[in-house]
Amino acid sequence: MAATSASNHSSELTDAPWSPITLPSYPFLGKINEDPAAHLAGEMSVVHNVIIRSLNAIWHNATLVSAKDTPAFVGYALLVLTAIHSHHETEDKLMFPAFSGAGINMEENIEQHKAFHDGMEAFEKYFEQVKRRELLYDAVKTRELLKAFADPLVHHLHEEISTIQPEIMQRADRNVLDQFVKDLEAHLKEEGGFTTSIPFILTAHKAQEAPLWPPLPPVLRWLTKNVFSRVNASYWKFAPFTQSGEPRVYEP
Repeated sequence: MAATSASNHSSELTDAPWSPITLPSYPFLGKINEDPAAHLAGEMSVVHNVIIRSLNAIWHNATLVSAKDTPAFVGYALLVLTAIHSHHETEDKLMFPAFSGAGINMEENIEQHKAFHDGMEAFEKYFEQVKRRELLYDAVKTRELLKAFADPLVHHLHEEISTIQPEIMQRADRNVLDQFVKDLEAHLKEEGGFTTSIPFILTAHKAQEAPLWPPLPPVLRWLTKNVFSRVNASYWKFAPFTQSGEPRVYEP
């Protein structure tokens, strides 16, 4: 697939082959810590779209990456997997137990996490082997392995939003929701990721959809764009957007 211009980048590269989630309002301006019941589905949709658009970036760049840039592409793809692992581990450890204890059914979400586990593990194993130069990079195999886990994963990312809609979340005690938000914020602070996860999020997030997200202090946002992102600078050429939120097209 030939590289396309930035003007049609959004629809052709960031939103296909896997479609992002339609946000409850556009732009989405909700803040989860102000009203978790009302804004959790919107917040989670934004997070899920970061994952979906990063998967789309891997798909499109898989056939374009040059031999010189392959190590960086492998590094970016593995970082995407790390972000997915982190997101779902956070749900498994914090969200699902908290909401299940509040009487909200999370069983389907828990089962769906299992549906893409093996495929994701196979993709990760292959890329780790390429990273160690035990195997040569193969674009066709990359797409096959990616599709095998991304299809059920993206299905889950869409379906999960229906289980945390405001009318459902309002059944939970507000104290339970507030405690979940506090635990989540503490967990995210512990994770850090100044040179990895934060630049990854900023370069896979469509800023027009939610201009106030992620809720980073201005100084941290500036440091990430101008300092921290330089550590793995070669990775971000494969991301859907630049550090400033502009559409990016990889050029070998």
